[in-house]
Amino acid sequence: MNNSSITITKLLNTDLEELRKISREIWYNHYSTIISNAQIEYMLDKMYGIGVIENEIYEQGIFYDQVLHNSELVGYLSYSSEIMNNMSYLKLHKCYLLTSLHGFGYGQMMLSHIYEKAKNMNLQQIILNVNKRNEKGIKAYSRFGFKIIDSQVIDFGGGFVMDDYIMGYDI
Repeated sequence: MNNSSITITKLLNTDLEELRKISREIWYNHYSTIISNAQIEYMLDKMYGIGVIENEIYEQGIFYDQVLHNSELVGYLSYSSEIMNNMSYLKLHKCYLLTSLHGFGYGQMMLSHIYEKAKNMNLQQIILNVNKRNEKGIKAYSRFGFKIIDSQVIDFGGGFVMDDYIMGYDI
């Protein structure tokens, strides 16, 4: 496969249903060995339920980009500009790609896309959370140049927690 068959563009409202569908496939394929199916269902509902993404886009200023492979939705990114301790950074909320397309360099292309967005916004760093047991994700982020800078356990409600590393990339 070649990288010219991949394009990353702004997600449109008309693509939200497709995004919800693909997120289920990605989450079950990738996370079923990391967290329980009950937690996957709970998190999918909280993160992708009807109105949730719309609220993030229109009320919280979170950007969503779609990753297309030969014009078919195969992944997505969401991110926003944040400020903490007088430092402006890009918070990468979501970075997902169909597991069947892992290993072709598309994830690195997605991170390059995010890097360009952060640079264009004059931000100093990219920050993301990754599950401590998500070895594939940690490896991919590290390969790009991200470093583990902290860890946190977040109560996600419903009796579930997110046990994450925080990874950073200086621009």
